[in-house]
Amino acid sequence: MNIGVYCPNWIGDAVMALPFIQQLQDHYPDGKITIVCKDSVASVFQNHPAARRIIALPQSNTSGLLSARSTGKSLLSLHLDVFYTLTDSFRSAAILWWSGAEQRIGYSTQLRSILLTNAVELTAKRMHRSLKYLALINPESNSEKIPQIYLTDDEVAWAKRELAVLELKQPIALCPFSVAGSRTIPSSSLKKWLHDSEENYILFGSERDSNRALALINECNNSSIISVCGKYSLRKSIALISLCKYALAADSGLGHISAALDIPSVSFFGAGLSTMTRPLGARTTIVNNNVHCSPCQKNICCNEEEPLLCLQQISRSDVEIAVRNLSLNP
Repeated sequence: MNIGVYCPNWIGDAVMALPFIQQLQDHYPDGKITIVCKDSVASVFQNHPAARRIIALPQSNTSGLLSARSTGKSLLSLHLDVFYTLTDSFRSAAILWWSGAEQRIGYSTQLRSILLTNAVELTAKRMHRSLKYLALINPESNSEKIPQIYLTDDEVAWAKRELAVLELKQPIALCPFSVAGSRTIPSSSLKKWLHDSEENYILFGSERDSNRALALINECNNSSIISVCGKYSLRKSIALISLCKYALAADSGLGHISAALDIPSVSFFGAGLSTMTRPLGARTTIVNNNVHCSPCQKNICCNEEEPLLCLQQISRSDVEIAVRNLSLNP
């Protein structure tokens, strides 16, 4: 049986889709699973034992109905028996329809039921996003499963060599940036948390985060921080994070990645709903100091009098307690 999965567009959502991929393989033991995703998240699925094929779509192919038609038609040769969409967009359902898949499964959002053979009603009940995905296979799914990212021995060996070049041994991963300003950890908070720390920190982010990273390093001039923002591919960044002592992360994709790598991870929540999108991991905790305007669920903080109050109020002791609690986990 040939099975397709149209995967989410954001790194964190892609990580939360990993339990779905594994459950799908368990549900169809003889199924051959093809992952269809943006090229920016393909690294999350790379080397996953349940993924027989990954089709990474360039950015130019991920918007508009004309590109959706082209993408869908390009999948006709796969002869898909079943095709799931984990995104709620009309466009993704159109891709499924143009692919010619016999069964097309997804949620009945955005008036797209006509394009799906199995349009699942989305419950009003709030649930973790990973459970939302799993419910497309089994509506009774109510047990969260920990995502897992798979690295090869060669990838880990490369990361060890690269850390040696950077003269870092078991550094702490800093992942403070998010696409949403309301989820990015303020540099003033990081300065407070890291002041006089004797640890070494490696700062991860995209190329667009490079200037913010330099500003943060200048502000935290008493701390040992090396920025690698934009220096490595996502896959190489994943390999480097896998060797870190622990991770301090914003509500972002890299926080989900560190958790899925089984790296002790502290994720700091501001605007988002942690009950729905918190990273899942055996050695993962969140810090969520709810304030009077939480959760706003907006990409830009609207509290003009107390900007980013939800993150600014997280104290150094909050961070230290969270890290100590992580160290108690096996």
